[in-house]
Amino acid sequence: MKLGLLCKNRLVVINLLVLGLGSIDAQKSSPPLVSQQFADTWSAIDDFQRSLPLNKETGNLKKDKFVGIFYFTWLGAHGYDEHTQTLPEEGVHPTTAADTLSPYDITEIIKVNPRNPKYGPVNAFHHWGEPYFGYYLTDDEWVILKHAQLLSDAGIDVIVFDVTNSLAYLPQVKKICRVFTELEEKGWAVPKITFLTNTKHVETTEKIYNGFYKKGLYRNLWFYWKGKPLLMGNNEGLNTELTDYFNFRRSWAWTDGQEWFGDGEDKWPWIDHYPQNFGWHDSPDIPEQIVVSTAQHPISNIGRSFHNGKQPSTDSLQSGKGLFFDEQWRRALEVDPEFVFITGWNEWVAMRFEDGKAKNMMGQPIKKGETYFVDQYNAEFSRDIEPMKGGFKDNYYYQMVANIRKFKGTRPFSQDTDLHKIRIDGRFAEWEKVSTSYYDHEGDILHRSHPGWGRITAYQNTSGRNDLIEAKVAENSQNLYFLLKISEKFETKEWPTELVFFIKDNESNQPAWEGFHYMIKIGVNGLQLHESNGGWNWKEKAKIDSKLSGNALELAIPKSVLNLKGKNLEFKWADNTSTDGDIMKFYDQGDVAPNARFTYRYKIINP
Repeated sequence: MKLGLLCKNRLVVINLLVLGLGSIDAQKSSPPLVSQQFADTWSAIDDFQRSLPLNKETGNLKKDKFVGIFYFTWLGAHGYDEHTQTLPEEGVHPTTAADTLSPYDITEIIKVNPRNPKYGPVNAFHHWGEPYFGYYLTDDEWVILKHAQLLSDAGIDVIVFDVTNSLAYLPQVKKICRVFTELEEKGWAVPKITFLTNTKHVETTEKIYNGFYKKGLYRNLWFYWKGKPLLMGNNEGLNTELTDYFNFRRSWAWTDGQEWFGDGEDKWPWIDHYPQNFGWHDSPDIPEQIVVSTAQHPISNIGRSFHNGKQPSTDSLQSGKGLFFDEQWRRALEVDPEFVFITGWNEWVAMRFEDGKAKNMMGQPIKKGETYFVDQYNAEFSRDIEPMKGGFKDNYYYQMVANIRKFKGTRPFSQDTDLHKIRIDGRFAEWEKVSTSYYDHEGDILHRSHPGWGRITAYQNTSGRNDLIEAKVAENSQNLYFLLKISEKFETKEWPTELVFFIKDNESNQPAWEGFHYMIKIGVNGLQLHESNGGWNWKEKAKIDSKLSGNALELAIPKSVLNLKGKNLEFKWADNTSTDGDIMKFYDQGDVAPNARFTYRYKIINP
């Protein structure tokens, strides 16, 4: 079966039954997420030069493997400069003229005065660092779209809303669900949703049920587990209407010696010490769920660098390398349960306390009147995987993607193996015979205009221009040919300024920028193939022939000018990214195909 056929520039929905992944009925769970853009076949290398595993290493997609991730909806719901009571509906607070100081970024505060940090007020929320998308609020639709894209590409099946403090934040939940549904209607495979309760669990569960599930809101996004909607929470004390409606899996922290966990039956922890214990349902020797976390808490002195049973000294931390995360993933892959739960995606903030309830902070004793933060503090003592500005950037994201692939498997990559002669004439007739297409999300160039945290009056981003949706590759003995399609017509008749095409020769050890050896863009002498001198330093090498018409463009590259060292290429399109050597701009500027650091692959047929 050939996957990914196009119908009027929209992806045909993949038949999950053909893939053997099942569907929802009285006995089944929601089907695993399968990217309609074939993101599980894409390549990428992170800042540590770690490559994503592909099908040869992961094996094929497995039938009954699921991954969920802790997702937080509280950003903006508790005020800004000072802690504020939630609104009646628990939505995001509008900023006021009085909000002139926040966000309080602990990392920046410590840079200014490490010995005597000037924190914000007691109980005010502080960011441990800056998210790559800025100090955003949960209801920012542009950010929600970016999250949907990143999580879908990673293979996340379900996002689990944190409602452990008895607040459901339903306005934010509904906004996320609305955006996810709109994207699903455009052909995206988006994660499903569920909730994790704890404090005042009866009241919280009733609030979720009456305000969301009982109304049948966004039923398309409910995550079913073995016949019923999943709810990660305590079912004790609930009425039969609720206990009959959901499949409950109780969730809290740690397992060994913890009364709540008992023998693990129907228990799904959200954090645990290595080696993590698993929860079970059918039998104690059949693992149902295990948790994987990036770190634990500053007050327990277990950070991102913790491994082999100890926390390194401050001068030997490796916060960006994911040592704790790696250890936890190795355990999860060894246990091989049905469901892996990841902590977490986007918590970002923590309240400042000085009430003396915590006795230690980052391994140092503290007393009443001294500041502590329970869950987040800095790049070392935090748990977010969402990319950050500076610091470890997107390393945790690709570490997560790599391990999800090992757990769930991937699809094999196949390509057209025929040679083709393509006329660069702007008619594109010969491309109809090229059977392999590469896809990108349609509808991902939304412009941004939304308030940020506190004193940040608005985030603006209008860089989305051409919506890249499909690419093709062909070759004959002399040339490589590339095709790009966008969702609407190009506004120009020539190659657009700021449209860039990148090529990587996997067998080459020549100088490169982020692995790319060649770049095609408009130069001083027209459309040129540029060769990297190392980093973002390029020299023009050859003039390139291209034609543009309607919503497509094509180009030809003589193989002789590429001086290829092997058969395996990777390539990427980037439009209006204003790239100046910072690859992170592929996340938020213009549009790229494929997304973020990902690349498409092609194997030369006739070297």
